[in-house]
Amino acid sequence: MKTIQWIRLGLFALATTIALPAVAQRKRAAKGKTSKVIVTQPQAGNYRIDGMAPADANGKWVYLYLSNGHGAVDSIQVAKGKFTLERAVAGDGLLAHLVIPKAYNLSFIPEEGVIKADLSASGATGTPLNSILAQKTKEREAIEADARGRLMTIRGDKKLSDQAKEEAMEKISNEYYAKIKPLVEADLKEHSNDAIGLIALQALLGMEDVTLSSAESLLQQAGERLRADEGITKMVARLRSLETTQVGRQFVDFEGVDDSNNPIRLSDYAGKGHYVLVDFWASWCGPCRRAIGHLKKIRDTYSDKGLVILGTVVWDEMADHLKAMKELEITWPQIFNQSEATDLYGISGIPQILLIDPAGKIVARDLHGEDINKLLDKALQDNGGKL
Repeated sequence: MKTIQWIRLGLFALATTIALPAVAQRKRAAKGKTSKVIVTQPQAGNYRIDGMAPADANGKWVYLYLSNGHGAVDSIQVAKGKFTLERAVAGDGLLAHLVIPKAYNLSFIPEEGVIKADLSASGATGTPLNSILAQKTKEREAIEADARGRLMTIRGDKKLSDQAKEEAMEKISNEYYAKIKPLVEADLKEHSNDAIGLIALQALLGMEDVTLSSAESLLQQAGERLRADEGITKMVARLRSLETTQVGRQFVDFEGVDDSNNPIRLSDYAGKGHYVLVDFWASWCGPCRRAIGHLKKIRDTYSDKGLVILGTVVWDEMADHLKAMKELEITWPQIFNQSEATDLYGISGIPQILLIDPAGKIVARDLHGEDINKLLDKALQDNGGKL
């Protein structure tokens, strides 16, 4: 449902998914000793994190991630609720994150000086940009909290029909965006080449109404450092892929392997004279697995009329996929393709189900449930009872 898009987006959190691989840790302090608190200023060109953490974090390791999302680059152990880390500003990019896996995550700006980082707070303080960002985050969290509360009230109102709930939640979402978007646009204008502007640009590029044209306009407002950011370039690349695979465009071909590890292509099925329903999914994805039940009904109802269902397995492991195929009793063919397929189609979330017509033209994207049936029923009417 579109009304919860802003919850997933998280306008003022970094739009990069952070992996938490094993990393080399600093040498642990000798038993019985604690880390000393540094009271001097950091060296010129450096920043120092003076960190605080809740009691449940004592003894745990805080990992430092940069905004490129390529893994932790440093770590330090929490002792008596504190930790200290000093690094050079150069090379650490516009944004960084302090992470205790499955517990705390605090974003900050690598900025020369002493940065006060309380893992239980909304943001870091102590340096100019971090203090500005912390204040903005606090103000906008209040707007978000209000919207969340209203959404929860609507969701729990048993007097409202599902349709009424959807309409009310959509209205709340639109009101939230109406308040937030001008603030984010102002951030980009005022901070066109620093981390605050980067967060604003990420938020604007992540909004559901953004197009490639509007994205290019935003990039013209951004400074060189923002335009060169890896996360930004990926977001723009996704929009370009969406542009080339929208409804009405010819399908874009890709190759993978089938369940027997033999080469297979989308073009082996699409553009061959039948409607093809393509399901991008993964074994670990709960909504994907739930959608399989409805796809089985689609198979039973429409396959004898010519419909072809084709699974495209992404972001998965072959062994897990084969296990899911057996568990879910899936009978239609599959293309195993780790990431190229989603890159080509600008897909950032699954399941993603799209319909391709007999000539290879994309008829619809983002299909779910009964909307698939309605579309196929119309195609049957338009094509003399054949798919």
